[in-house]
Amino acid sequence: MRLALNPDCGQIEEFLGQYSHFGAPVTDLSRFAALCHALGDPQDRLRYIHIVGTNGKGSVAEFCAASLTAAGFIAGKFTSPYVRSVCERISIGYPDGLFEISCADLAHLLNTTADAADKFPELEFSQFEILNAAAFLYYAEKRVDYVVLEAGIGGTLDSTNVIKQPECAVITSIGLDHTKILGGTVEEIARSKCGVIKGGKAVAAYGIPPGAMEVIRGRCSSVGAELIVPDMDSVELLDKPGLSGSRFVYKGQEYRLHLGGEYQVGNALTAIEALTAVGIAPEHIAMGLARARIPARMELFPGNILLDGGHNPQAAQAVRSALEGSGSTHRTAFIGMMNTKDYRAFLDMILPCFDKVIFCDGFSDGNVPAEELKQAAGIPAEVLHDPRAALEYARALPADPERLCYFGGSFYFAAAVRQYLV
Repeated sequence: MRLALNPDCGQIEEFLGQYSHFGAPVTDLSRFAALCHALGDPQDRLRYIHIVGTNGKGSVAEFCAASLTAAGFIAGKFTSPYVRSVCERISIGYPDGLFEISCADLAHLLNTTADAADKFPELEFSQFEILNAAAFLYYAEKRVDYVVLEAGIGGTLDSTNVIKQPECAVITSIGLDHTKILGGTVEEIARSKCGVIKGGKAVAAYGIPPGAMEVIRGRCSSVGAELIVPDMDSVELLDKPGLSGSRFVYKGQEYRLHLGGEYQVGNALTAIEALTAVGIAPEHIAMGLARARIPARMELFPGNILLDGGHNPQAAQAVRSALEGSGSTHRTAFIGMMNTKDYRAFLDMILPCFDKVIFCDGFSDGNVPAEELKQAAGIPAEVLHDPRAALEYARALPADPERLCYFGGSFYFAAAVRQYLV
């Protein structure tokens, strides 16, 4: 299958669907390296801030890209997942704004990538690899100054790690997610991720578990990388972090965030250190952090409707802390989850902060049936089978300024609800 010149988003998704989600299992990057070489090795013509981690990758990527453009650079940003369109995953930030790749440009690049992939009929490429290769082509063609490159799963064997030494490698957090692929302990997961550290400078977020941090320190020592960890003693909160953002001073510079939740301060510090490592001035970082916005990540809408796509226990803990500190006295949860996630652990962590729960499905072929979520939770709850019906249910609740309605558990669910809010 090849794409026409002007496809829509659905046709691009159908095109990517001819490749498997994960491709054949890998033990090295030779498969993806072969594909990139057939395309002229576009990845070798670019500079990177390479970001891995269990949670926080998307926020740190947004902070970095926005700050680079505030400093006058042209910055590519490769991220996942997407909320509105697959084109969100490949974007370029200019000083006058952020622009997603057009469907027409993406179609051309995907066709080129598919032609190269066809040279290796014995290799089973993944959807992520095909899109990753197209992104490298795009950024090389546009001659961007930096690429903020977010890994998919892990780091060492993630296709994004085909790049040479980045300007800065970033590890945002280490927690138990994708354990079947990455390992069942934080140390194993850290080893999987810190292969992106190849020398130069590396930033590891504050609060990484001690065992995982020892793995990271060992990796930095073995490759001669300078390890940088945010200094929490240098943080002065100017107001209490809330759902609408926060203000703080770090090492003498004031910063304002519009991304909600106390945990975003930690993500911001990680981004600040990474940006400082590549030479961005504090005033430009402050401008970038203030501009940063991410759909469906602690995104608050009128009527106290909160969307968040976090889907693992660490994300659940962060959201729960934010909700419990929000000042709302009545909290209703609308939760939909995918069957590839540890939904029982997620529910165990997040449910205690709600006084009413509605489980939802009907947003993806891979969603967990709402009745199954209810059974796993073991609490009185309602079920709904349509995201739009869930939003209508929330809007029909009695007016109460102290009520907050949370829609979360999956980016797919948050995206399905968001389309009726914007």
